Amino acid sequence: MKHVFLALFCVVGAWWGGMLVGCQPNSAPDNLPAEGNAMYYWRTSLRFDSTERAFMRQQNIRRLYVKFFDVAVEGRQGAIPVATLKFNDPVPEGVEVVPTVFIVENCLRDTVSHLAEKIVTRVLKMCATNDIGAVRELQVDCDWTLRSREKYFALLSDMRRLLKEHGMNLSATIRLHQLSQPAPPVDYGALMVYNTADPRRLTDHNPILDIRDVEPYMKHLKGYKLPLATAYPLFSWQLLFNGTTFNRFLYGERPVLKLTTDTIVSWHSEVEQILRAKSVVEKRRADASHLIILYHLDKQFISNYTNEDYEKIFSR
Repeated sequence: MKHVFLALFCVVGAWWGGMLVGCQPNSAPDNLPAEGNAMYYWRTSLRFDSTERAFMRQQNIRRLYVKFFDVAVEGRQGAIPVATLKFNDPVPEGVEVVPTVFIVENCLRDTVSHLAEKIVTRVLKMCATNDIGAVRELQVDCDWTLRSREKYFALLSDMRRLLKEHGMNLSATIRLHQLSQPAPPVDYGALMVYNTADPRRLTDHNPILDIRDVEPYMKHLKGYKLPLATAYPLFSWQLLFNGTTFNRFLYGERPVLKLTTDTIVSWHSEVEQILRAKSVVEKRRADASHLIILYHLDKQFISNYTNEDYEKIFSR
């Protein structure tokens, strides 16, 4: 799974790479993908075990939004690709890949004039190098704010122009707090109905998804001027608190609690909250359920729910 491109692209100069290389794009894709079930894939190694393959077949997953890399500021090097995906396994037959790139907001503090070409070139080369097949879309994920909106929208406009030359669409994630802002210049948005509160605050609100934190944003949804898909969570968090002070996220570790006030807090994506949020979204934008995306494909999370749960979540 260690391909030559990994060595080539780990340096800043690899951003450029000359002419854009095609990924067998569709010559005239529709603005919106077909109705269906989809998943995010947010790990740094593309590998599917038998549980995950069986899940995709059973739940009729036809699209995978696969994170190819992050774009982050690294010292004097500026904005460069990090956390690049390693391609270990082929994508299951019949599943369309949507390359996805996460952009850290601080990348938008400086000029973005050449960033679009660098991102698009790199994504297309990764597609070609790893035989991804027909790629019709690229998605960008960024927690942009009012401060960074102008540069982010300029970046998206440049990316969209470049992608259209290859017959590809551009989509972007839309966080709930971004609904009050103008829509970005993309073909459609993926509304993220999760990460609804700050996990560093110790409250009775589930920070992954709590309908009480979703409802205040719904007043902006009906009039939002962008076609939407909707994404819901499947993941869990474990957090270490020293008293009421947040310490860190726990990733499979079992820390020694040194103080009597140390506490491990666990949060899970609850089916009841997902379905309540889905109902609230559909009342205002029924079209937002034409494509439902779950975050994310990982056997430790997908096994926590029943077939009946998935039928309700994916129902239209």
